[in-house]
Amino acid sequence: MKYFFSEIDEVTLTFSDIHATRDGMEFIRIYFEAPTEDGFNFLESSLPALTVKKSCGFSQDETERLLNYARTNSFLIWDIAREGGDKIAASV
Repeated sequence: MKYFFSEIDEVTLTFSDIHATRDGMEFIRIYFEAPTEDGFNFLESSLPALTVKKSCGFSQDETERLLNYARTNSFLIWDIAREGGDKIAASV
């Protein structure tokens, strides 16, 4: 399932349920998306690692800013995912 977290400057952040690796390490997939004339810029990463899995259209500076935003709000993202999306995240 995907949960909506926020939309800032036309960039939307959504995230998945909590998943686990084979060795039990929990992670959440996060997605940033921004509309363009030709479709969307996107960035896919995960918490807690915050490494870029897939990306198209965002500059290096934008990517760093987005990953920092996810890092800053990671505690809220984890909390919402643990609650099954019952909480509504406010734009921060």
